[in-house]
Amino acid sequence: MKRLVFILISIIILSIVSFGFEVSGTYFMELSGYERTFYGLKVTFADKSIIGLELGVFSPADIIETGEITYLQPTTFILLQIPLKYLKVYGGISPIIQFYDNKFSLYSYTMYLTKAGIALYLGPLVISGGINTVFDLSFQQTFGIYGIFANLGFRF
Repeated sequence: MKRLVFILISIIILSIVSFGFEVSGTYFMELSGYERTFYGLKVTFADKSIIGLELGVFSPADIIETGEITYLQPTTFILLQIPLKYLKVYGGISPIIQFYDNKFSLYSYTMYLTKAGIALYLGPLVISGGINTVFDLSFQQTFGIYGIFANLGFRF
């Protein structure tokens, strides 16, 4: 186990040094489904390569209002990216993981978050946005859940 953790940390550090990364704050709004608002933080590794990795955590807005962590949604998006000079078009998929009732769990073995977006690079500043939905493994059903997101961050 220690060896696996060491290898994983080494790969992440090598990716950061070789390919750069982006740190962003996120605002997400569901347009259907529960129609919730989420705030979040994310780090995108290899953000200007063809394949990237995005690690994030999102929370409903009521955590800021109440100060209690009742629900968190960590994400691990594998991204397919088309980097251009000052622009990036991307799409990705992530399992739906949740922290609820003081434990982490997989929401479903067949449902995945998907996203598509565009990012604008203005020097170290990154502005991005897009849409996301929930798909099943056959990519034939969206469960009627759609949302939009906006990110503001810095690229290193």
